[in-house]
Formats: sequence, C-alpha cells, structure tokens
Amino acid sequence: MRAVAIVLAVVFFVLGILYGTGTINYFTESGAAHAHHITHLIILWVLALLSLIWARFASAPRR
Repeated sequence: MRAVAIVLAVVFFVLGILYGTGTINYFTESGAAHAHHITHLIILWVLALLSLIWARFASAPRR
C-alpha cells in the first residue's frame, strides 16, 4: 500500500503543477476558455500531502 500512496502523491503533485502552469484544463467542464482557480492547485497539492502521510503511516510498524 505504501507504493500506491507514493505513486498517488507524485501524480497529484504533477497534476497540480501542470494545472497551475496552464498546461492542462482538465478539471472543469468549460475547457480552455475558463479562468484558472488557485483552489484547484491547492486541492491537488493537499491530496499529494495526504498521500504522503498515508505512505508514512503505511510504513509504520504494527504493535
């Protein structure tokens, strides 16, 4: 499960960068004719951070 969490973190982080730079316009219905919202970038990076936290807890020893 740790590998899945790390892969998800990388994917969310890269998607955030691509969305923030305007390379992709995937998260809205209107396509390229919309204004970018910083909240989409923040949400993607929060998901990446949560995935890294998940990876950390997945690697913790069991008691």
